[in-house]
Amino acid sequence: MDILFEFLIEIYMELMMLVVPEENRTKKRYRVPAIIIALIGIAATIASLVYGLHLVIDKDDLLGIIPIAIAALLSLAQITAGIVIRISKKGK
Repeated sequence: MDILFEFLIEIYMELMMLVVPEENRTKKRYRVPAIIIALIGIAATIASLVYGLHLVIDKDDLLGIIPIAIAALLSLAQITAGIVIRISKKGK
């Protein structure tokens, strides 16, 4: 189970980092804020997921599904943005 969890986290982090532009493609003044925004997004996603799981598992509160759904939507938005950015960069 631990191997599966570790594998899923690795895939997730790789997909999240698609949002961060590569060094050679953008200027430093744009790259630094993009990295900061991506890291804040990852932290917000993980915090929301942990809080939702805490509510559902520890407190038996089904309202924990809301933070879990928010985490899923944030993750989906980051992955979609990364793919769109990657595709648009390859087209240029």
